[in-house]
Amino acid sequence: MIPKNKIIRYKKLLIQNCDSCNGESCGKCTASVARADMYAECGIPPTYWPLAFKDFSGDKKFKELISNIIRDIDSLYDSGGSLIFTGGLGTGKTYAACSILKISSISGYYSKYTTMATIISSMLSANMDSLQYTNTLIGCDFLVIDEFDSRWIFPSEKAEQMFGSSLEHILRMRFQNGTPTILCSNTADVDSILCGDFGKAFKSLRSKHMEVICVGGKDYRRSNKNG
Repeated sequence: MIPKNKIIRYKKLLIQNCDSCNGESCGKCTASVARADMYAECGIPPTYWPLAFKDFSGDKKFKELISNIIRDIDSLYDSGGSLIFTGGLGTGKTYAACSILKISSISGYYSKYTTMATIISSMLSANMDSLQYTNTLIGCDFLVIDEFDSRWIFPSEKAEQMFGSSLEHILRMRFQNGTPTILCSNTADVDSILCGDFGKAFKSLRSKHMEVICVGGKDYRRSNKNG
């Protein structure tokens, strides 16, 4: 969850620092504030709100692919295309996924960013309505699941069972609905993240419905702050 004061402060600074009205509030900064509200509603981390993908300095082929998606977000939605971004830390997987969500949200699509850890903790929480939560993930137009890695479920067998069965259901329904889903993982062999029947089910769904995109390049978050 994004802290409320973080959102308020970010929007306040957008107006204060607007070079068109010098803090008096104009159409330009009002539009920026509206976009910030959309990003917050999607759950996109604030780090990525001000970043433009045209400034991405990582893998050139990856940049070209994502740029084409951003330029024609309707085509990705209409095709129901789903993707898995794999690569090392700081290569731009989350940056790219959030850039797609930013465009989809301002284009009128109901978009959602979450992480594997958030899904697991939500499913295991006694205070969470699991059915309603699952339906939210199934029902959004664009869904990004970040940090899709085994470190969030092992050594807890209960966590693996809960996440594995829920993920299979969520993905299967989204693929049947033809709604784009993007997974981001630091694990090259994504089929090894889940074990047993859950791993087999995921591999089957992934092979039929998702394109694996390997993102090259070095960790540039330390210098660019946009990994």
